[in-house]
Amino acid sequence: MKQTQIVVRPFTVGDAAIWRAIRLEALREAPDAFGQTLEHGEKQPLEEYQQTVAGPFPPFAAFDGATAIGTAGFYVLDGPKMSHRGELWGMYVSQSHRGQGIGRMLTASIIEHAQGRVEQIHLQVVTTNTAAYNLYRSMGFVAYGIEPRALRYEGRDYDAAMMVRVLDHRRSGT
Repeated sequence: MKQTQIVVRPFTVGDAAIWRAIRLEALREAPDAFGQTLEHGEKQPLEEYQQTVAGPFPPFAAFDGATAIGTAGFYVLDGPKMSHRGELWGMYVSQSHRGQGIGRMLTASIIEHAQGRVEQIHLQVVTTNTAAYNLYRSMGFVAYGIEPRALRYEGRDYDAAMMVRVLDHRRSGT
């Protein structure tokens, strides 16, 4: 397989259909890893995907040429008591590109994006996803608890490790 240079960047409004396609792939291929179901994602009109990519925190994508091969989201928590915290969400890498450092590239892009915006980044990862858990640990995230039965899929409960990475600085203006 000839691989072009992988580029990681936020989705733009023109990428709404691409965002929808990779999100639906993620929900189909890893249904036990996400709070949203494939059925819900499929029912969402394209306009909702457009609103997400046009919003203040568009998800990031890893592109191999024009094809999105991975995605990760980030947002800052709302309110004066929580706005020092951000959340990494929706990490996914296509099966065809796993083991090539794409997850590391996406996570590094989120961390870089969060610098100056928040003081810490939180995430949750199902405890059965050891590859993702180990990736996050290798990138400075620390587990601080387990949420029992965080997700339920097809009658099975999944615990989630709650993780945080404290950034080395304070936000601008604080």
